[in-house]
Amino acid sequence: MRNIWIVARRELGAIFVQPIAYIFAIMLTLITGYLFSVQITNYVLQAGFGGPPPTVDAILRTFTFLILFAGPAITMRLLSEEQKSGTLELLMTLPVRDGEVVIGKFLAALIFYLCMVALTLVYPLILLRFGNPDVGPILTSYLGVVLWGAAVLAIGTLASALSENQIVSFMVAFGILLILFLTSLVGSFFTTNARISTIFNELSLNDHLNNFMTGLVTAKDVLYYLAVIAVSLFAATRILESRRWR
Repeated sequence: MRNIWIVARRELGAIFVQPIAYIFAIMLTLITGYLFSVQITNYVLQAGFGGPPPTVDAILRTFTFLILFAGPAITMRLLSEEQKSGTLELLMTLPVRDGEVVIGKFLAALIFYLCMVALTLVYPLILLRFGNPDVGPILTSYLGVVLWGAAVLAIGTLASALSENQIVSFMVAFGILLILFLTSLVGSFFTTNARISTIFNELSLNDHLNNFMTGLVTAKDVLYYLAVIAVSLFAATRILESRRWR
């Protein structure tokens, strides 16, 4: 555990000095802030007509969609940069296991992601201060957002282990995420075959998030994201181990 934290702390220092990290954090804050202000404005203008009250649902759905782009950008350098600069070979000579390197890198990206998620907490706090929203769906939505982001970052970590070129790592991660995001759309074409449709829906990143957004937490949704994280990090570890024999 100590080695994992050492790797994570080192990587966090590298992430927080990268301009792209701040660019994505600022962009996400501005976009979600704009959406929230639009909701508030529409509610105030339509209050006398029984308009729907503002919620965090639309904001968090937009946030998770944007993470499909931001996640690969955050993780593309985690292992690719180490391979390109040759520091990965030096790191492997230290008493640190490959799995500890992978988990440490992933943990650093996850901590930065959680910092971005924390910036959105101002919206439910405003709703709680001036309104009476249902707290349950807000809590489950944020649980889903955390699991979603962790899965995205794990896939990005795997893609970063596959190539020393950061652009290639970004494209591979984004391609995998886009496929998993659109599988439910593919499943909708199999209207005459419920089994195939169900398989595609169960593979969808987005479909498993929907339950969290409606206030429902099921074991299969949680296990899905945990499985994506575990498989991705396991595969990344095996890729690093294979480099020892090259």
